[in-house]
Amino acid sequence: MRCTHCYQDSYLGEEPEFGELLHILAQFRELTDFWKKKVPGFRCHITVSGGEPFVRKDFSDLLDVFYAQREYFSFAILTNGSFIDEQTARRLKKLQPAFVQISLEGGRGIHEKIRGKGSYGLAVRALQNLVREKIRCFISFTAHRENYKEFPTVARLGKKLGVSRVWADRLIPRGSGAEMADLLLNPAETRQFFRIMVRCRPGKLLHCRCCGICIKRKSPCTAPCSFYAATADPITALPETV
Repeated sequence: MRCTHCYQDSYLGEEPEFGELLHILAQFRELTDFWKKKVPGFRCHITVSGGEPFVRKDFSDLLDVFYAQREYFSFAILTNGSFIDEQTARRLKKLQPAFVQISLEGGRGIHEKIRGKGSYGLAVRALQNLVREKIRCFISFTAHRENYKEFPTVARLGKKLGVSRVWADRLIPRGSGAEMADLLLNPAETRQFFRIMVRCRPGKLLHCRCCGICIKRKSPCTAPCSFYAATADPITALPETV
């Protein structure tokens, strides 16, 4: 179930031992304590990603450590959802993550083309289990030429399931994703994709993760996307056409 557009460079390196993770966390705590003294109410946050974090046999133990230190920082998990059965969702509820994010790339066909056979059902099951336990959960959609028109399908599913948020990023041509560089959205497709998102939430603000700009129909964006790799026509005037 390895994602074909993952921006990780390699999965061949050695995983850090659990003790190493605790050492890193202790350093993080020191940083947190430093800033808490300077900024009243300061609180840090950790988002755990991968690969797939639930693959680690000691991941549950790490989450226990996070929970024990919850007064210092919040935490969230980015996952493909394949490990979140009913029992895991119940356990996560007790651990109080800020949110759990599940990746969906479109309907079953395109999602499983990208993430492997059977992955769609597992992702939907995970979302259902998280919603049932009232855990704040997001759907993440990565847009490229083969799937960007399926964003409404994902948005409708998110609304039907009752998730907290559906958001979109665009393909980053790094790591495994470098092999899919030919599927990057060109400027015209990017405009169309933004129109699609606007239609999914009429009258609402859209937040572009790539450039950090909130986009409305009549508010021009002057910040070109740092991840946008098209060779021509940067999308500085894009919102005027949305």
